[in-house]
Amino acid sequence: MLSPAEIGLYGRLLPLAIGAAMSPMVLVFQLLNLTNSRWALTRSVACLVGCTAVVLLWLLCAGWISSLLPQADAGPDPTAAAFDAVFALLLAGLAVRILSQTPPSTPRPAPPGLWTPALGGLVLMGCNLTSLVLFLPAIQDITRAGLQGTAWWYPALALVVITLLPAWLPPLVVLLLGHQGRAWLQRLSVWVVPRQRLINAGVSILLAIVLCFRAVMRAGG
Repeated sequence: MLSPAEIGLYGRLLPLAIGAAMSPMVLVFQLLNLTNSRWALTRSVACLVGCTAVVLLWLLCAGWISSLLPQADAGPDPTAAAFDAVFALLLAGLAVRILSQTPPSTPRPAPPGLWTPALGGLVLMGCNLTSLVLFLPAIQDITRAGLQGTAWWYPALALVVITLLPAWLPPLVVLLLGHQGRAWLQRLSVWVVPRQRLINAGVSILLAIVLCFRAVMRAGG
């Protein structure tokens, strides 16, 4: 049974985790892997492994850095407010940069083999600054909540699973639903690909507003 403090923690984490999962490029790359007629599902899993390696590295590094910060206390929390304000500014800057760039071209299906989609997952998730900027304050919240042992790992792994949603959900849909799942993913691809820049920018702006609100609330208590 979750304590009121843990329920509050999960409530703060959920919008950050959902925002970190809004990664159109990872989703598009997985959709392209799954449309490859040869070893499609295996290639998609290889991409998932690459993405997972990057997110686990974020988890370890961010967890260690956050452990050096003071534990959160009841009342005003200037440390958390400062971090939220910095991350909000980073997200706002990312949104402006995304909107000022030319629309990204649709990535091509990776060449044959499993190393290429695995490396593609590493590169795409490693360059996914929007997810990283949202992942860091979420880990800071978890670590500064004073959780120990499995109590720390439960919300941390929940954050990892949600962040990796665009990497693991498409192969799972194909695995469970077969050709019907592929047809659904193809329709999703038709909608997402031309809008991926606006999706990224919109998520960045929305989460920047959320983090600004959190900063104000934490500074004032």
